[in-house]
Amino acid sequence: MLTKPALLRFKFDGFADLPTEVDREVESEVQTDCNGNKWYLMLYPGGQSDSSEQGWISLYLYPKEIKEPLDIAYSMAVKDSKGNVVKNDDGDCILQPVGDEDIDNIGNRQFMKRAEILDSSNNTLRDGALSIEVTIQVKPSLQDDLYECEHSLFSKMEHLLESGERSDATFKVGGEIFNVHSLIVHSNAPSILANQLNQNIQGILPEVFRHILRFVYTEFCPCTSEVLKYGKELIDAANRYELVELKVDVENVLLSERIMKRENVSDWILFADAQCCPLLKEYAISYFLLDPKRILKSEHSKRLRESGEVLSEIMMLMADEEGGMTVTELRKELGKRDLDVDGSKETLAARLEIAKRQRTE
Repeated sequence: MLTKPALLRFKFDGFADLPTEVDREVESEVQTDCNGNKWYLMLYPGGQSDSSEQGWISLYLYPKEIKEPLDIAYSMAVKDSKGNVVKNDDGDCILQPVGDEDIDNIGNRQFMKRAEILDSSNNTLRDGALSIEVTIQVKPSLQDDLYECEHSLFSKMEHLLESGERSDATFKVGGEIFNVHSLIVHSNAPSILANQLNQNIQGILPEVFRHILRFVYTEFCPCTSEVLKYGKELIDAANRYELVELKVDVENVLLSERIMKRENVSDWILFADAQCCPLLKEYAISYFLLDPKRILKSEHSKRLRESGEVLSEIMMLMADEEGGMTVTELRKELGKRDLDVDGSKETLAARLEIAKRQRTE
């Protein structure tokens, strides 16, 4: 299943009295995230002997009892008494099952200066305890964990598009000319042809339009780097030309690349809401709910604070303990029934409920 972003809180009581010998480790209690994975922190209050400088503490995040590799994005943060981040360390890592050699490759030998933690003006200790917040996003397997639309066109179609052989129509985008085959475009994306042949198409980049045509011809989603570069533009164009399959593919890639950060999650929530991207919206809200107070207070969330409708929806989700089926689960069930997988999460759920009810009648 597609995992949710997880927030874990670890605490080391009596930090000032912890052993400060070099290479002396202190292990935290085991925490279980919302996806069932178990984690613990290993702290070296006196640092490690192979550190380039003295006076640092070393900190590592370890998985416990995992049975297969986990490709994760993580952050480990120390906050002051007001919730402001004093120190943050983040990165990406593939964690191997317990017993493999690469299990200790996540963390930092020079995580934070011990003196900074003990400095009372920094307010990093609460009742003498050092608290560390860990955010974890696990990258899923696209083949196993996300709904993907089936691709049925042959790769030879891409050559036909690129060569322009026997093309009979032309699009103009940003000064570039695209020669196409009207029968193919009409069959797979008729809305592109509507009043736009031989005219200069506005509101779309040539690079994005090229990806749109490639999908129309081949059903190939752009590569990951292109999705990360033009993700929002691709979704906007997919909606514009009613290419639901492309929108779903782009959503899947964006989530698999763990694009959510505290500084952009508010914008992603609003974008996903406006563009009717239920998977992006679901995941973005899950990430937002890890630390809602801090994210709302940040300067990056001004537009979200002004969106009463979206905030009301988030509050309702916070109060809903059951949650129901996820967007991916809904899409998979609708896909099995050859039903439309586009629309908001509420629309998808209603569509599936109608289909189930009709089947029993």
